[in-house]
Amino acid sequence: MSATTQLTREPMTAPLAFVEWINQNLGFNPRAGKYSVALSMLVFDDLVGAQPRLASPLLKPKPDADVTTLSATRNIDFVLWGPRDTPGELVPHIAVENKLILAAHGKARKNRLGDIIAFANHVHNADRKAIACGLIGINISPDYANPDPFAAGMTRHRFAMDKVVADTVAIYAKLPQRTALEEPYDRPEAFGVIVFSYDGKKKAQLVTAAPAPQPDSPLSYDTFIRRIVELYGQRRG
Repeated sequence: MSATTQLTREPMTAPLAFVEWINQNLGFNPRAGKYSVALSMLVFDDLVGAQPRLASPLLKPKPDADVTTLSATRNIDFVLWGPRDTPGELVPHIAVENKLILAAHGKARKNRLGDIIAFANHVHNADRKAIACGLIGINISPDYANPDPFAAGMTRHRFAMDKVVADTVAIYAKLPQRTALEEPYDRPEAFGVIVFSYDGKKKAQLVTAAPAPQPDSPLSYDTFIRRIVELYGQRRG
């Protein structure tokens, strides 16, 4: 991380709480699902804080949920199930897919973008009124050590990580976010980016200064939560 990157602390919302989770699970395996379950429930807590009616007993929050369409079943990190117009039938009201980019940013950022597009398309095929939400955590540290045995002793190239992350955020900002029901299904309704610094061994820190998305960015976490709540109110009354 360059000297220009600033690290700050903010009130306990999902981004900061997730960094706290990392610090309680140093060396966690990003291929396992524990990080995603933790992040999903933190996001849900923020959603309920912003719109308490999302805690209704008629709605069923479930991490690590299978969503089935006419042609396929896809496992999704978090689904808030709720009734369709047909009594007794539950459909995704809100679905969240979490992704991490810890290293190899150039390749990973394209793959993660493709993952979010495919996820959004699947969720909207399950229910066109569903709110599909992608949240990506990006590591700005150039020193991340992958915990997998194959990575032991691997030589790591050094990059200007502020620029790498800024380029990644700029790419993600170009993906249109779906607002109207007639818009393409492969667009998420909300797309957020969290930036942190984590080398895989020492405690992580949340990054809120640029190149992290700023408060007025369509990718900021506050915008992410606000869009979900606003669109939910429009679509579900």
